[in-house]
Amino acid sequence: MLEEYDKAFAKYRKGLKTIPMPIICWDFHNIKNLELLSFDIIQKNWSKKISFLKIVNNDKKDIIVTDKNFKIIFATKSILAMTGYQPEEIIGKSPKIFQGVLTSEIAKDNIRKAIANKLPFKEVIVNYKKDGSLYKCEIEAIPKFDQKGEFLNYIAFERIAS
Repeated sequence: MLEEYDKAFAKYRKGLKTIPMPIICWDFHNIKNLELLSFDIIQKNWSKKISFLKIVNNDKKDIIVTDKNFKIIFATKSILAMTGYQPEEIIGKSPKIFQGVLTSEIAKDNIRKAIANKLPFKEVIVNYKKDGSLYKCEIEAIPKFDQKGEFLNYIAFERIAS
């Protein structure tokens, strides 16, 4: 019976226009491992490392990382639940994508000043989801530097404010 299956499968494969590739590992099914790998690549030059799993699993926060030009270069997959955006939709954009008319000018000014001085900040801010609905977001952001003290990234830990 197994031989007949093998023959049928071989005949079927001949008709395909694909090239079979060996699977080296099954980790690609685990999104957290891919996120962790991507995050580790980003933080490899940081002078102080962050525990991705602690933040995401224990603290239940989403992570957004911007480059030195304040464009998003990383977001956890769970950002979708909070914002309605897939991470791929916000990569390359400014975090201002979440702000709108009801976002506090005072909070935005506090954030701008902290960023200009490359200081950490914590704010609760009214943000907008992709569908236009509002949510209050607690943001705790930290500038990240390399061993020489050069600014590299901002990392923001976010969650729905209670």
